[in-house]
Amino acid sequence: MPRAFVSIEITDDIRNQLVQVQEKLGETGADLKLVEPQNIHLTLRFLGDVPEERLSKIKNAIRDAKDIADPFNLHVSGLGVFPNPNYMRVVWAGVSDGSNPTTALRQKLDKNLAKINLPSDNKEFTPHLTIARVKSGKAKEKLREKLTRMSAKDFGTCRVDAIELKESKLTPEGPIYSTLEKFELG
Repeated sequence: MPRAFVSIEITDDIRNQLVQVQEKLGETGADLKLVEPQNIHLTLRFLGDVPEERLSKIKNAIRDAKDIADPFNLHVSGLGVFPNPNYMRVVWAGVSDGSNPTTALRQKLDKNLAKINLPSDNKEFTPHLTIARVKSGKAKEKLREKLTRMSAKDFGTCRVDAIELKESKLTPEGPIYSTLEKFELG
């Protein structure tokens, strides 16, 4: 039973800039679990464990959802945290341009997946790329200061011409992602 999610992939140029930020955040001494560079992506929808027999229906739901968007530019900029600066659990890079088509894709995906009885995760969707998880409050103040100084950082623009159904295999070294299917937009 694959553990699955739907994602938007980014370019290596953006990924390399995000890795540089991860290194700077690591210098704060904060207790961080950095996302492996090859695993940095924008999650459109986490699906969880999916029975094999449901995969074809899920693929059809994605295929139908992707038709609402033509290829678009995604501009990655800014840093922030979830849920808030006083209780940091996730460090993310934001999306400035391209958030409207990204959100429209998510909404259509949610609608289509609900039709096949895959419940929504009921969280407000904010397009972002997770770059680190905060494991404890160690050096929280230094981390917050560094994030504040880099909060407006620009990481560049990439062309989004597809969304992907991915599998996440959990290992002791961290998750390993593989593409189950790629869906061209438009």
